[in-house]
Amino acid sequence: MRIVKIEVFLVQVEVQKPYVLAFAKHGLTKTSSVIVRMHAENGHIGLGESDPFVGFSEESPESVMENICRYIGPAVLGMDPRNLVRLHLKMDSVMHASPFTKAPIDIAAHDLWGRTISVPVYQLLGGRVRDEVPMIWPIGGGTVEENVLEAREKVAEGYETLHIKLGAAQPEQDIARLKAIREAIGNDIHLMADVNQGWDRSISLQVIPQLEKYGLSLIEQPVPSWDIESLAKIQAAVETRISADESLNSTHQAINLIRHNAVRAFSLKIGKCGGFFRTRQIAAIIESAGLLCFVNSMIELGISVAASLHLAATVPNLVNHGHALMSNLRIKEDLLPPNSFQYAGKNMLVPRDCRGLGITIDEQKLEKMTLERFVLEL
Repeated sequence: MRIVKIEVFLVQVEVQKPYVLAFAKHGLTKTSSVIVRMHAENGHIGLGESDPFVGFSEESPESVMENICRYIGPAVLGMDPRNLVRLHLKMDSVMHASPFTKAPIDIAAHDLWGRTISVPVYQLLGGRVRDEVPMIWPIGGGTVEENVLEAREKVAEGYETLHIKLGAAQPEQDIARLKAIREAIGNDIHLMADVNQGWDRSISLQVIPQLEKYGLSLIEQPVPSWDIESLAKIQAAVETRISADESLNSTHQAINLIRHNAVRAFSLKIGKCGGFFRTRQIAAIIESAGLLCFVNSMIELGISVAASLHLAATVPNLVNHGHALMSNLRIKEDLLPPNSFQYAGKNMLVPRDCRGLGITIDEQKLEKMTLERFVLEL
């Protein structure tokens, strides 16, 4: 089986409400994603997606498009999508790092292989260890009163884990925000905080002990991605599990974080880690160290959500609370048809019988949402 054609689409995504982060204090209202459609000579097609945005990653949707068009796409045309080791060695030989560029090629290759032999992607990753995955609901931006109202509404809907974005406001305001949310929802709901590199070591050591009064399950990336020393100092000083997100893009970074005892949890995003193949390698390293993973997301469409679900189904060492499988619920329009996913309350169900990722895309929506497109063929 050979890859004979690669279609790449730049699509625009609008979110339901402005999404405020430490590096996007004005609030994101829309972003762009890259969709890959990979064709094999046997007629089967695999789908992939990448969702970088400037401020979080060194790559952008536009750079991903350019890199696939000029470098990665031509390099993998004619290759066997089932030979994932050789596929990644080839991509690495023509482009250093750039995980968001490689991820949609890897995801599409897995989907194509699974469709060809009529098995789910999670079977290609080693098999599932769980049948459903609890979801988080993220809260970012707005006033304290608006956050409290949203938190109450989502808990009433059945969410058992809330993911609170901090770092965009002053620390005292973030403390007040978390306090008000905890008091509004009670003590039985998991609370996670995500700072997106918004603090330094000094602020983190001052603020996190005050936040711990309100029962946090995890605090994500309080300091800049490069500052492993500060992560280690913070983790040693606080009880709450610190998680690396922007600091974790590769197997080498996972090993470095573990070697320095920098964190006790690791954020897995298939895009920022370079696809299924590399992400599973990272998860295995973390498992070997006796540490835990959190399946996280960017602002994504349904292809990436499906990929994250298949990944989460296979990773034994996940944290015991919610994971970020809800991105398709916070955008105005998805490429996937309605009811593409099944739920039990606010748990996403792992499909028992599907081919590849088990999804299809709405061609009319793809046409409407596409800003740019190119095709590579043998």
